[in-house]
Amino acid sequence: MYFYIKILAASVVVIGLLLALVWTTNFAGLKERIYVSQIVKLRVSPKRLENVKNPSDYGMSYQDVDIMTPDNIRLSAWEIPAPMASDKTIIVNHPLTTTRYGSTEGLDGVTAEFLPMVKHLHTAGYNVVMYDHRGQGDSDGGIGKNAQGIEAPVGVGTTEWQDVIGSLNYVKAHADFGDDEIAFLSQCMGANATFKAWRKAPELFADPQIKALVANQPTVSFNMISRFIKIKTGMDLAEAVETEQEKQFGFRFADTLKDAQSMTVPVLFAQVRKDQYTYDTETGKNDIELIYNLTPTEKEMIWIGEEKGKPFGKEQRFDAYQYFNKYPEQMLAFLEAKFN
Repeated sequence: MYFYIKILAASVVVIGLLLALVWTTNFAGLKERIYVSQIVKLRVSPKRLENVKNPSDYGMSYQDVDIMTPDNIRLSAWEIPAPMASDKTIIVNHPLTTTRYGSTEGLDGVTAEFLPMVKHLHTAGYNVVMYDHRGQGDSDGGIGKNAQGIEAPVGVGTTEWQDVIGSLNYVKAHADFGDDEIAFLSQCMGANATFKAWRKAPELFADPQIKALVANQPTVSFNMISRFIKIKTGMDLAEAVETEQEKQFGFRFADTLKDAQSMTVPVLFAQVRKDQYTYDTETGKNDIELIYNLTPTEKEMIWIGEEKGKPFGKEQRFDAYQYFNKYPEQMLAFLEAKFN
């Protein structure tokens, strides 16, 4: 018996060494294929996070409501009326890997929370509708074990344009908000989705009720995912990930450079200047400048970082999702100027 145990133990060691060799040498592209598969999965079916706080934690009355998208996905939302009757409504969405609340896990050690920012909007007299994108938070969608209700992959801005349209239709059909002037406060994936919604439904977004967009860190998706993968894995896999994602789910990365050209209202951009996932070290420029330059409407930029404007954060991407909690003044001034 002892002899057989020794043989088994030796076999396990040999198999382990062989697997380690295959992994370190990327034999037959196995390591690459595993990474590509896992990255696609993480994009279209990210871990669901909880909304650990709600507006009442910040002294705001609210209702839990549902929003239906044009492709029949139920989105979970908070409807937060202004303290006094208001004819101005802000529609707020969120980045990937967060919820409408934000994320206690965050990215690179930096958390995100949006309710303090929303409290500033509330105090300034705006109604707010903020929702979880499909497949995230309490909304339906997602695939596999992360699915809830109707299955629908997370598109990182590519499919969520329908969430943006659903939120706009909800506000326009609302008994109290339906005649309001409207602005969007869209973030990262949500900002990409909002730009795409403008291009996909130009007649809907030509409505004079719509006054402005605050775009917090929209991305040139291919560039960002390319840098992200290289930083996290040391591999250049963006093209393979995009190809595999299209093969499995029928859509590529969001094309914000194309979509931004359809904008018809003023845009306030905000961006962590030296965010490692969007900053080009060769040119010394951030990708958002490409989006900014192609946006044909009146526009402003808020640079966030240790050296810009009001020094804030440590040049980490998720710093932007806390910035307006502390410094809402420029955002509020922009919105006030765009509403009649």
